[in-house]
This record gives sequence, structure tokens and C-alpha cells, in this order.
Amino acid sequence: MKILHVCSGKGLGGTRTVFLSYQELFEAAGVYATPVVRSGAAVEAQLKGTGARDVEVLDYFRRYPIRWQKAYARMQHLAETHDVIWTHKPVDTYIWRQIAPNAKIVMVVHGFQNTNLKKADCLIAVSNPVLAHLERKDLGNVFLIENFLATPVTKHEIGWHIPIKISSFGFFRRKKGFTDLIKAVSILEQKQECSRNFSVNIYGGGRLSATLKLMKFWLRPKNLSINKWADDVPALLRETDIVVIPSRSESFSMIAIEAMSQGCLVVATKSGGPEFIITNNVDGILVEKLDPAGLAEAIFKCLQNPQDFTQMREKGRQTVAARFTVEKAMSSLKEILEAIAD
Repeated sequence: MKILHVCSGKGLGGTRTVFLSYQELFEAAGVYATPVVRSGAAVEAQLKGTGARDVEVLDYFRRYPIRWQKAYARMQHLAETHDVIWTHKPVDTYIWRQIAPNAKIVMVVHGFQNTNLKKADCLIAVSNPVLAHLERKDLGNVFLIENFLATPVTKHEIGWHIPIKISSFGFFRRKKGFTDLIKAVSILEQKQECSRNFSVNIYGGGRLSATLKLMKFWLRPKNLSINKWADDVPALLRETDIVVIPSRSESFSMIAIEAMSQGCLVVATKSGGPEFIITNNVDGILVEKLDPAGLAEAIFKCLQNPQDFTQMREKGRQTVAARFTVEKAMSSLKEILEAIAD
């Protein structure tokens, strides 16, 4: 079976991380998969760095059909020479369905979207909440492959920096809850016993950038920095003690398992996906969403006695090694390939 593996995003957010993991999964399963990315996409360099074969780079614009038709002939040829088109975005499912009306299309569903679901022949949910969302729609071929990491879990010794390093990653939009995190940092700094023993770095970009910077100017948290998205997230995680996920809604949360795999302590809100990854006070900490004071209190406890949470960081690493690996995803992939081959 030959798979055309498509992801048209340009950045390096969660969807692109999953795309790269699937490319590794196909390779491990012995499935021929041709990755297709947009011109200028950050994943192009990463794919070539891993030695992925036959990377196809297409110069097309997802939201303007008259412009992506420039690449029509090449896209049509790719569709005709592959058995399955495997997509990660509803807009890609739409485009490739127009290009190849009779092709078999598998779409990995990363969120709670409703658009273009019926244009795919098979849907793969990335988490149990997304699976429940799809099953309520009675769409037919729906499967589950929980998101996973292609990279191995690191085995370095877990220690604590002084001051303690806290990080948060994501696209700057309302549902990611970064405004709640900035408020929580401001609350923390009012506690005299921890006002100087931590630093917080937020990494990302997007339409709320100006809002976050305005909040930082208004609240003036001394320990907080807002940074552009970093390409080498694993390297940053290796230098981080605590990763905070302040989201209001998450279908999964790739950064949670990435952070846990590197031995970081994850403090996340009860926003959906993290609740199916983390067992509270066992391998991470869960707090109520939309509650900056509660988030600040959870972080404060970690700052007071960090050594008490070292074992929790190790448990998080063990959780990822047991549940979110290529090997774990392999059996589900084989089931899906058999189903679409019929």
C-alpha cells in the first residue's frame, strides 16, 4: 500500500508534531508513505533531516482554490500513483477530495471540528474525547490512535534548576488560556516567599500576541518572558523543570506528553485532553480551568518543596514510555490499514 501523507501547515505546532510522528510510524510499519508539505513549511527541513524519502513540496494556498489550482497537475498525479491519501487538516481533506473524487482518504481528526468529516472515508481520533465526539455523529469508519511520540523517552537524571524554570508552549489564541497563566504569575509574585525563585517563559505566536504583551505591560510580572515559537522544543524541555498547560479546551495536548517524556513536571488544567493523559498527583498535576488563583496555588506548592515532586516527574516519564509510543500505535494502524484495504 502506498500512502500520500499530507500536512499543509507552515508552523511547528501540535498537528505538525503528530504529522512527523506518523511519518515515523509508517516507516516502522514498513508502509511506503510519501510526505507532502507546503513550500516554506518548517517540517520540510525536519523531514529531510530524518532522511524521509521522496518529500513532495507543493506551492499551494489552502484557502484560495484559484491559487492552489496552479499545483493541480502535480497533485492529481500524486493522487493517482498512491492508494490512500492521509490528511491531518479538514481543509486538506477538502482540497484532495476535489483533486481526486474517487480516492480513499483517511483524516486524522485533531480536534472537535465538524467540517469536511464526511469527505473522508475513514476518521482517526487522536484522543478519547475526540473519539466520543465523532461517534456521536454516526460517521461510519471511526478509529482511535492516541497521539504518540516518535522520539524515545529520555533517561537523564531529573534535577531542579535554581531558580526553577517554568515554560508554556502553544498558539496564542483564547482557548489556550495564556491570559490565565499571566494572571497566575502575577499572583505568584505577590507571595514574598517565592517572588524571586522562579522564571516563566511562554513560547508561541498568533493573533493574541498583542493582547498577551499588553497584559504583561499592565501587570508587570518581573519573572515572565513572552517569546517567539522555538523550533527545538525538546532542547528547551530538557532545560525546563515545570511545563504549565493553562488551556480552556484541549482535544489531546501533544506538549503534555512531550514534556513528560523529557522528565518535566506538567501542571495542566482540566480542559479535556490532559485529563486522559495525566493521573492527578501521580504523574502530573491537574487544576480547574479558568482559575488563575488555583493555577498559581498549584505552582506555588511546587516552588515551596520541589524535591517532593521529583518522583512525580519520573512517573510522568514512565507514563509516556508505556502509553504514547510508536509501538503502542502500531497495532491500531494495522487494523486501520486492513479496514481501508477491503
